[in-house]
Amino acid sequence: MDLIVFLILIVAVAFFFKDFKNVVYFVCIVEIFFHIVHFIANHIGMKAIATFVNTYIPSSLLSIIAKYATGLLYDIFVWALVFLFCCLLFYLTKYFIKRN
Repeated sequence: MDLIVFLILIVAVAFFFKDFKNVVYFVCIVEIFFHIVHFIANHIGMKAIATFVNTYIPSSLLSIIAKYATGLLYDIFVWALVFLFCCLLFYLTKYFIKRN
């Protein structure tokens, strides 16, 4: 279910913004959000919140991909995610250089 929601959100972002850069930013924002939520939940010392987060919120986009894909399909999705992270690095570097 989480994969379907994520794919619908990617399509919505691509449809409304019509720019590949926004899709890259969205995917990376979601990945960072998952990591931050899990870090906070596991380090605040409240077992109920940590249990809820660990049960219902994926730890990363790789965990979503691993849950629904195996073999060659998994490799393709993982490399697509790596490509998006490389694009993010490019866009951030370009922005950083342009600002200075």
